[in-house]
Amino acid sequence: MALKPTIPTPAIPPQPMPLSSAATPAAAPPAPRSTGRAHADRRALVVGRGIALSGGAISDCERLEVHGTAEVSIRNALELVIADSGVFRGEAEIEEADISGAFDGAITVTGRLVVRATGRVSGTIRCARLMVEEGAQVSGRIEMIPALGAPASSGSALAQAAQPIPGAAGVATAAVEPALARG
Repeated sequence: MALKPTIPTPAIPPQPMPLSSAATPAAAPPAPRSTGRAHADRRALVVGRGIALSGGAISDCERLEVHGTAEVSIRNALELVIADSGVFRGEAEIEEADISGAFDGAITVTGRLVVRATGRVSGTIRCARLMVEEGAQVSGRIEMIPALGAPASSGSALAQAAQPIPGAAGVATAAVEPALARG
């Protein structure tokens, strides 16, 4: 009886296998711009699509992401993100806001407020920097405030860059960041 020659095989460590394809998480959308902290360390609240959150105030939340409906107030947060399907009614005081859905109420943004093409913002809007994409709807009172760390003087770059905003009720001027570079 002839024997087959044995070929040595390299040692390959065992690889963990997923229990099922359902246990594999779906690919997550790209994370928004970080403000200096590791994303995993953030205290975040996500109001999912089809979920309604109402009444009271949200505290100690660094990032609020709304895909459903939120009728609350939030103060001293770093980020507010309202998705296309999201609706926020109430008051918000945050550093940065990115709105693709609907916001109705009073918003104060100490950094940049971005209203995407699908976004609708109405009410009292106070922000240091404003970017409005073509197609977005913005209505109400708009007030530009000094950015964090910027001197609040009448000769500031913000005051010099002020432009009239057509259709803005009760406001004469505001500094607006262009959404698209033309050239």
